[in-house]
Amino acid sequence: MSSSKQLTLPVTPEKQRSDSRLSMRSTLTDELIATPEFSPKLSPLKRTFSQTSLNDAPQFASAFIHWRLQCLDEQIKFLTTAEEAVIEAKKEEQFMSRISQELEDLESEKVVLISQKRFLLQDLEDATLATSDAYIAELEYAFANASAYGARSLKQPRTERKPFKVAVATYLDSKKPHTMLDMLFCQVLGKYIPNAEPGVTCAHIVPFSFDSKQLPYMFGTEEAALTSPRNGMFLFDPIEKAFDNGQIAIVPHGSIDQNPTEWKVVVLQNDLLDKVIYQDPYDDEETKWKDLDGEKLQWKNNNRPARRYLYMRYALTWLAARRAGYVGWQAKVPPGTMWASPGKPGGYLRNSILRVLASKIGDKAPLPQDVILAGGFDEPQSHSVVKDQAGALTLSVLVRDHVEGKLRDEKEEEEFDEAVAEEMMGLAPG
Repeated sequence: MSSSKQLTLPVTPEKQRSDSRLSMRSTLTDELIATPEFSPKLSPLKRTFSQTSLNDAPQFASAFIHWRLQCLDEQIKFLTTAEEAVIEAKKEEQFMSRISQELEDLESEKVVLISQKRFLLQDLEDATLATSDAYIAELEYAFANASAYGARSLKQPRTERKPFKVAVATYLDSKKPHTMLDMLFCQVLGKYIPNAEPGVTCAHIVPFSFDSKQLPYMFGTEEAALTSPRNGMFLFDPIEKAFDNGQIAIVPHGSIDQNPTEWKVVVLQNDLLDKVIYQDPYDDEETKWKDLDGEKLQWKNNNRPARRYLYMRYALTWLAARRAGYVGWQAKVPPGTMWASPGKPGGYLRNSILRVLASKIGDKAPLPQDVILAGGFDEPQSHSVVKDQAGALTLSVLVRDHVEGKLRDEKEEEEFDEAVAEEMMGLAPG
């Protein structure tokens, strides 16, 4: 499952540490083994985790995560034993701070694996890189997202939060290179758009305003950072408004089991079809909505938004379109069938909370069972009736407001991100 196209991530100290940990070698390990006082205790442990080399890493996502957890446990045991040996030999000054640093890195990675296992499985299955390379990238995203959320579950992650727009632009390779003009790539139009008015917006697939303590439970994980670059894409401003209003949907193009998954735009409000959406400033060529209807989204690399966020947005759009009463829209986005994924089972949102949520939305716009079953999952061991009710109650208010057009993204944070992002990316409004 390898690809010559690498994720467009900067090489950071965090990534270098991840590379080192994944290869199960470090200068510190070698120094500890070479110290005569420690060798009798540490050599047997070193042999244990050296037997599992990176070359033996499984390429299937679930097996890889199981393998990595085993590696982490072995390395943590080695370093914990080394701590005891260092204290006994009174060599704290030489080794202790480095052991503590490496232990903290390994324990933080283990927290990510345990708390975000469902997300990691989904994202590794979507990756076009070799599993080990994709895992290192996913680890960096997880640390960055934890940092954005105040490090709720990780010990002092060593990455500072990038503005959402910068993170998405890096992930999707959206800024036009080698040009004096400030231009960003719109996924729907399939072209670079000048940073003017109207320009290109970094659209949040699941709105930031949906963030709540119930959201992770709905996704079946401990963290559900909507600041993830997988929760964004760049859209020409009028297209972003139509996306936000539920006038268009973004759905799978062909099988959702493809790697990378391909997506298309569907115009749900037929009144838009004959209207001009974009006029090219260089050749005056006009693009109408009907020219975009059913067309594949375009990308500059193999990275894609996460299916879980697009599925949740699809459910929101389904409710909005049903309420608006658009003519013939259901034929364009048949509920559920296009999201069926025999090759990637597991689902994106918890079935139980979706059912309660659908009942709380009421007869105005009920969510079909086909939609729930195609993208939902059942997890009896973590199911909670109380959490179902609490989560559905919170989300039903947000969904109802969204469907009725009362809820839009949090503009203050969006404007802050835009201003900082433009400074970081070297963009200046035209």
